Amino acid sequence: METFQLIGYAGAFAIGLVMGTTGSGGSAMAVPIFNYLFLMDMHSTTAHSLFVVGMSASAGVLLNLRKHRLDWQLSLLFAIPMAITVYLVRRFLLPSIPDVLFHLPTYELTITRDLTIMVLFGVLMAIAAILTIKDGKAKIPVQQEIKKHPLPVLFFGMLIGVITGITGTGGGFLIVPVLVVFLRLPIKKAIVTSLMIIALKSFMGFIGDVGSVEIDWILLLSFTAISLTGMTIGIQSSHLIAEKNLKKGFGYVVLGISLLVLCKEMVQLI
Repeated sequence: METFQLIGYAGAFAIGLVMGTTGSGGSAMAVPIFNYLFLMDMHSTTAHSLFVVGMSASAGVLLNLRKHRLDWQLSLLFAIPMAITVYLVRRFLLPSIPDVLFHLPTYELTITRDLTIMVLFGVLMAIAAILTIKDGKAKIPVQQEIKKHPLPVLFFGMLIGVITGITGTGGGFLIVPVLVVFLRLPIKKAIVTSLMIIALKSFMGFIGDVGSVEIDWILLLSFTAISLTGMTIGIQSSHLIAEKNLKKGFGYVVLGISLLVLCKEMVQLI
């Protein structure tokens, strides 16, 4: 086994650990790992990422059920439109996007689909991280009022569904800031609610890929098993971290990964 692949499997454990403690970040790590270390194209990368993140999130929900932190109503309001949107994007939109978007021979510049997706991925992570770190006190109704008027939640669900359907991410790095910053959920409740939303949406996205992407099942199942181990440890240790520190830590981790991704992709254009 090559060194890069060994690092990738170590990353699988880190994915579970981060998701268990923050309810997010799994796709932020899985996409670069599959793309950079296992050398998959972006469509295959995003498909494998969706399965790993979906399985890890499902395990996280089950392990947290006894703690009564899951907001079922908010989860379904988010997850149903998001899952449908992701399925449609993965099944119909993504396969129709050409590998090369445009080429400028004068500047010897080629903009590919994979490059565009990774840059979009990095930019969105950076925005979500900054929102979480700053936690601006936006004058938006609290979660109880939004449940009575669910259109904003449905809109957020569809919007994040389109974004995560294209980038192949679980979306936790976007969902958690929305739940915490805009809907004012406590961070630990937002984490579990995010895991539920991620699980439903990720499996719908993966189903949309079946038949159009070749799946390396041996890699996928072994990677997922290691990630689940990290998830279990992360959940069991999350109570040791204060909510304020957990939120800030989540933001800085996502910001760091976003900068690494953007730097890696920008170097290709030089």
